[in-house]
Amino acid sequence: TNEPPPADVPEACEFDKTTNARGAKVCRRCGRPLRMRTRYDVWYDALITTYVGDRYGVRLGATYGDVLKWLTALRPYRGSQGGANAEFYDTVYSITHVVYTLNEYGQYRLPARLLPREFEFLKANLREAVAEGDADMLGEFMDSLRALGLTDADALIRAGTEYLLAHQNADGSWGDARERDIYLRYHPTWGGVAALSNYAWRGTGPSPAKLRLLLALNQASARAEY
Repeated sequence: TNEPPPADVPEACEFDKTTNARGAKVCRRCGRPLRMRTRYDVWYDALITTYVGDRYGVRLGATYGDVLKWLTALRPYRGSQGGANAEFYDTVYSITHVVYTLNEYGQYRLPARLLPREFEFLKANLREAVAEGDADMLGEFMDSLRALGLTDADALIRAGTEYLLAHQNADGSWGDARERDIYLRYHPTWGGVAALSNYAWRGTGPSPAKLRLLLALNQASARAEY
């Protein structure tokens, strides 16, 4: 937990699905070159895992707070840059899962002032999801922005809503209904439904313990910038 999110963790081999050790450049089984996971991908995977572990009392090698503290190492965030930023997709999902894990997946509204950089990134890049025709990503943008205070009265939410309603499949789903991967087939629909939902918030979050983590994080970031 004393190391920032690494960029040398390989993805499973795309040919034989073999997992390989950190730092490996070629697959230990077939010898083909490996692709590296982005540091954002590694980080938000750890964020979700520790969130679930903490929630259910499962002791892991790190806690949610241990992982969250590295959020500042991922800033500043870059946009798509016309498709040139290979980290854009994982940047989006890192930020949306900061929101989800802080608001207990849609239970609490969050003050945008607690996540000012993340809020600005989401507002600045939502239309990129529309441009890419990515209903899954768009759903996470809208869901997170609603949690941070935007409503149907805001132009960004209206633009996202118009796209989703115009691109809904005949059976009510979103995405490619022919997709063989079940996760890739159902998740755009999950995202679309969440994006169009008006939540009955249980209150304003995050929890006191997470608020302390976030305030400490923001204070440390402010000192570093100063």
